[in-house]
Amino acid sequence: MEQGKRILTVRELNESISAAVAASFPGTVWVKGEVQRLPSDAAHRSHVYFELHETGTSGAAEYAIPVGIMGWDRQAFGLGRYLDGTDPDLQLANKLEVCFETQVDFYAKFGKLSLKIVGVDKTFALGRLEARRREVLAFLEQEGLLALNRQVPLPELPLHVGLITAPGSAAEKDFVTSLEQSPFGFRVRIEGAKMQGERLQAEVTTAIDRLVKAGVDVIVLTRGGGARADLSWFDQQDLAVAIARCPLPVVTAIGHEIDTSIADLVAHRRCKTPTAAAEFLVDTVGAAAARVDEAAVRLVESSDDMLTAAGHRMDVGRDLAQAVRHALLAARLRTQRTGGRLQQATGQRLARANRRLAGRAAVLGTATSRRLATARARGHDQARRLAREAPRLTVQRSQRLDAVAKQVELLDPARLLARGYSITLGPGGKTLRRAAEVATGDTILTRLAEGELRSIVQPDAREGGPRRKAKKRGGKEGTGQKTLFR
Repeated sequence: MEQGKRILTVRELNESISAAVAASFPGTVWVKGEVQRLPSDAAHRSHVYFELHETGTSGAAEYAIPVGIMGWDRQAFGLGRYLDGTDPDLQLANKLEVCFETQVDFYAKFGKLSLKIVGVDKTFALGRLEARRREVLAFLEQEGLLALNRQVPLPELPLHVGLITAPGSAAEKDFVTSLEQSPFGFRVRIEGAKMQGERLQAEVTTAIDRLVKAGVDVIVLTRGGGARADLSWFDQQDLAVAIARCPLPVVTAIGHEIDTSIADLVAHRRCKTPTAAAEFLVDTVGAAAARVDEAAVRLVESSDDMLTAAGHRMDVGRDLAQAVRHALLAARLRTQRTGGRLQQATGQRLARANRRLAGRAAVLGTATSRRLATARARGHDQARRLAREAPRLTVQRSQRLDAVAKQVELLDPARLLARGYSITLGPGGKTLRRAAEVATGDTILTRLAEGELRSIVQPDAREGGPRRKAKKRGGKEGTGQKTLFR
């Protein structure tokens, strides 16, 4: 061992560090940072360990230190309320910026430096949340999103309801029970989502998209009560944008009667509790039902008025008829005074006229009945003929179409070309039928079944020129057919 070299054991080093830390930090120290790695069941643990992070300009954690809430400190300083949500203003959660009163502790046995929490500055955490809130509100106002969802019309009968809440929560039970107790036939489609924590924004946004695709009438976003800091999860910018731009009306019932989240501000309607949200929908449907009842009452009253008016008109008719009867009676009396025989003659003539009219009416009725019977019989005959002739005519027309199609197929130029014939076109594209239609030097096109040939007319190839005998295969002479090709 070199003389003068100081060598320490691990224990001596750690105890020296512990003494130095105690000397440097004799009292408590306030430390601010972002909560990370907080266990989800922290409220049920005796000792709770997590970390405080400080992020840099890139957003990543550049510095970190372990922190803990020990069981005895939890009771001595009343720290448990910040874990179980009983504090009305603050509940610790990951990604929450906080300021703790701590004791710097170096555990010499394991060489571990950590902070023991003995106090919490609630105003710091709430102040940071308020700053973020103001930034989000400024963005929403600049983009014109604050009142956008309120402009979406609420259906008069919003009976198909989309519910976003924590599955199995008291909020779900209160909301659904209130709707079931109403006299209306509500249908509820539930989409589960976290109602606090870093996963809330993504899960609620996804649930909104699913409910829009499901075609519900209205969306209700609700949760029960909680700490004031829990409300900050509903102040996130992307969540607010999703609610504002939702094509369906969104009703929020976050469960805080005093505080208002940004989600409440951009929603179509804000209710205090899940039950209040359900009552709002029941009242909306009830108002529509009341309007229908009022319309029915007005319809009945209008019908009564019309019937009364018709009755009045009938009373006038009865009065007129009675007046006519009185006038006729007076005329009869005057006629009787003028002469009984004239009255008798007139009565006989009227009787004969009535009998003639009755006879003619009977004849006319009989003739009309016969003509109607004849017309019906003729209609039935024509219907039977149509039913009998329609299939035959259809077959004839089909056969005629088949014959025409066959003729078209037989006259198809492609079939002639396939049989060995060719078509020759002149310089203008017109089909040639006589040699006189072309002049010497013209270029002509011959179409065969497979391919085309271009030729130039020679002086002796036209009608009247010298003919060249064509030879068949085998050396035999040809038939003397003229050719346009050399």
